[in-house]
Amino acid sequence: MKKNFLLLLAIVAGFVGCNKNELPIAPVDEERMVDFSVIEESDVSSTDFYNAVMSPLKTVEGVDLSELQRAYDATAGRQMVADNNTLCLPLFYRIARITYVTKDAANQDVTVSAQVIYPLLRKINKVMLVNHGTHMGIAMVPTYMTSVEAIVAASGALCILPDYIGVGASSSHPDLYLNAEVHGRTSTDALFALLAFAKQKNVNLDKKFDTYILGYSQGGSVSLATLRTIQSLPASQQAQLRIKKVICGDGPYDLRCTFESFVADEQAGKTMGLGSVVPLVINSMFNSYPDEMGQYNYEDFFTPWALSTGVPQAVRNNDETICDMMIRLNDAKLSDILNMDYVENNPEAYNTLLSMMDRQNLCNGWQPRYPLQFFHCNPDGIVSYNNFVNAYTGLRNSYVLTPDTPSSSIVGGNPLLQHIYGMTVMLSNVLLGKYY
Repeated sequence: MKKNFLLLLAIVAGFVGCNKNELPIAPVDEERMVDFSVIEESDVSSTDFYNAVMSPLKTVEGVDLSELQRAYDATAGRQMVADNNTLCLPLFYRIARITYVTKDAANQDVTVSAQVIYPLLRKINKVMLVNHGTHMGIAMVPTYMTSVEAIVAASGALCILPDYIGVGASSSHPDLYLNAEVHGRTSTDALFALLAFAKQKNVNLDKKFDTYILGYSQGGSVSLATLRTIQSLPASQQAQLRIKKVICGDGPYDLRCTFESFVADEQAGKTMGLGSVVPLVINSMFNSYPDEMGQYNYEDFFTPWALSTGVPQAVRNNDETICDMMIRLNDAKLSDILNMDYVENNPEAYNTLLSMMDRQNLCNGWQPRYPLQFFHCNPDGIVSYNNFVNAYTGLRNSYVLTPDTPSSSIVGGNPLLQHIYGMTVMLSNVLLGKYY
């Protein structure tokens, strides 16, 4: 019976085709400003910076960082060498932790945090909004200078990496994980806060700068959501941001599709590469849609075994790192985590959950009006390749560029390594300027 039910869960989402809309052109007659507060600032050398941001990945067995380090060295350089090759000066970065105010799912003010990074001793002509992947508790919050994606600052850009609502300064707020509307707004506000920061701090930013938005995994989804949010702004505010390109890597743009991939893996007898995603997504729907989901009990969606690990409760309480949760859900199948008896006997509860996921779908219902490039490894054992297919098919117009779809078979069948490999390739490409 359960096998038949699993087959029924795999519902294919529809596609909505999109046509090109011309971007409205308007002068920046009134600049939008987002107030910010600087909590602390510091300078760090390129060597110390690389070691700090890469330390979480260095602990994952089987991850090869050699290509990423070569790309970093080639771009930032551990040293700036004079023409006569006799004078060597270390390259330094300025790092600032800031806070600013945005809106949560209930449209209430919430103070969030972000990390600003930029290289010293050079003129800057690029601004980057960098959306990080699924956080690992405090150890992966950008404002603690350990977000791997921070290394793209080495490309010579003025960067901001926002903490998502639920971590950093807003850690007391319920985690909203894959709430596209909220995170898109938070990251958009971060860009305006960054421009205000650059103006107040007299950052050596060229007046004709270009802005790039990028992210991988959860950050890929947030980056696409940010583009959609920016396009809803008045034309003058869009012009103020000077968006040049958006690069989205291996993002879960379609949550229903993501769950379909979990079902397919279950049918094939595969374990989950990141089992904690299941409670993270379900918890996000409970926190994002309390009216719809409030009639159900969160813990009913999980098996007794999953509850015995404490992971669903830790996700709900927002008080543990994803590293801890990964260990306790290691080699689990979907049916070890999701209570199939409950969803089979309470189809309305599961259907409500799926319909809330559909509200977060970024693959249709709007049209990109800035250059958009997708990156997605095939296969990716954490975020299925079909996420890219759905987004590329549903959004494709003249602004959607040729995608970058490398094969991750080089690292074998380990789903987590496939996903991490994709991140290292995308970040290397950014450092080397392949997407500019």
